[in-house]
Amino acid sequence: MVDASSRLGEAPRLLVARTDRIGDLVLSLPVFASLRRRWPRAHIAALTRSYGRELLEGRADVDQIIAFDAPTAHIPAGEIRRIAGKIRAGRFDAAVVLYSNFTVALTVALGGVPIRIGPATKLAQIFLTHRVTQRRAHGARHEADHNLDLLAPLGVGPVREAIIPVTPAPRRSSNQPVIGVHPGHGGSSRNWPESNWAELIRSLTGAGALVVITGSPAERELAERINRMAGGAAQLYIGERGLMALAAELAAMDVFIASSTGPLHIASATGTPVVGVYCPITVCLPERWGPIGPHDTALRPDVPPCPECVGGRCEYYDCMERVTVEQVRDAALAKVKITAGAS
Repeated sequence: MVDASSRLGEAPRLLVARTDRIGDLVLSLPVFASLRRRWPRAHIAALTRSYGRELLEGRADVDQIIAFDAPTAHIPAGEIRRIAGKIRAGRFDAAVVLYSNFTVALTVALGGVPIRIGPATKLAQIFLTHRVTQRRAHGARHEADHNLDLLAPLGVGPVREAIIPVTPAPRRSSNQPVIGVHPGHGGSSRNWPESNWAELIRSLTGAGALVVITGSPAERELAERINRMAGGAAQLYIGERGLMALAAELAAMDVFIASSTGPLHIASATGTPVVGVYCPITVCLPERWGPIGPHDTALRPDVPPCPECVGGRCEYYDCMERVTVEQVRDAALAKVKITAGAS
């Protein structure tokens, strides 16, 4: 692979593109940290969707945000010219496309960025000058490491940490451990059964914890239903004030429990220990999508990985039941030094 770093000075203008989901964006934060460590005087910009930009605003390793509104990771056709114009005006020396699709790679090329780095996959790679071969679908390497691998053409060493600096919200309890439970799910992988979430909440409150069920406005009904199933034992936090308000709430918790979701990664990046409940589908494995904080735990069914869920036709169905309430409870309680025997 051609080394592009020799073409950059001590204050290069760099663009990082990540336009898919919130959890993916959080797992891309190590890229910004790595670039800032390598080039303290660099101008570092992010290309992302508007709904995630709040996580990047005010960061020491992000100087500029170029955002667009879209329901998917693709730049709408009517926005390509505008975004390309902003990129061209930025006079960037290099761009790293972390999640490559045709519209993003095309727009970066139209923006006149001379060094364009990204995965050697899909038709989008024709717009790149440096292509890095990756095997993301195999699920054996973590997404954060795949992202950092794309910095190799720039000769940048990895900083493998995702940090969201935030002032914690006021604690909900001064004498009880506060444990967040997020039963919602974005649909990218299989979730734990609702009855398990409800039983977990009852078990945690029985162990002396204050449980807070979190959810987006669209998940309010789910959160309320699970709380009723749990006997109304929990408090609710419905995130209507934005992602950084959610991050502040998560930062004030002692532990946060969720499946493979954006809030799980946000909590981890604020420094709150998390417990993730994962499924065994290959592209969803915690080996690729698990939290990366130093005190985090990822649990999944003890069954062979599978390419997709075929429901009742599988001899292990429903494998998600193999991750027991006791396992999740004990993993959480161990992080707040509560003995499981208290329940």
